[in-house]
Amino acid sequence: MITEIIINAFLVSFMLVIALFIVNTRKVIFTILLAGTYSLVAALMFVSLDAVDVAFTEASVGAGISTILFLAALSFLPKEEVQESFNKNNIFALSICLLIGGLLIWASYDLPMVGNENNPVHQHLVSDFIEGSKNHIGIPNVVTAILASYRGYDTFGETIVIYTAGLAVFILLYNRTLKETNKSVKNEISKK
Repeated sequence: MITEIIINAFLVSFMLVIALFIVNTRKVIFTILLAGTYSLVAALMFVSLDAVDVAFTEASVGAGISTILFLAALSFLPKEEVQESFNKNNIFALSICLLIGGLLIWASYDLPMVGNENNPVHQHLVSDFIEGSKNHIGIPNVVTAILASYRGYDTFGETIVIYTAGLAVFILLYNRTLKETNKSVKNEISKK
């Protein structure tokens, strides 16, 4: 239990450091790479909280496909971000973020401890899932039974999200390549 808390504290601290680097960098490529790293660390956080299916989705969509899409979009953007002066809007946005972050941290103190056997979810559902996975479904692995049967629609929805995101990235990259090919063919024709 103590090691889980230490691991989670390290991951949250690492995410905070990455977020600070994202805010302070002016090169767009570094922002994209740091955002992908942030998503990957968030996926590790989900793994440490035993939400492997959510971690898989975060790693594939957040760190994978989104990073590829942003890198593809980078060719249309300037190489460096224009630095703006600090104004009242920045202070307002910062205060709103700090207020919401403080409220979320305050609300988290009311949550039950992770892994506590007296949590409400363990009192109502766990025994039904353990017995149901053996007797009703015939799947001996409880995790597989929950993901494939009890949460089948949710898992199917996550699969659709990953597939759709991958298809969208492929279409965007294919259209860009097709436009560049057509442009180079037109240039060759105009030279003749």
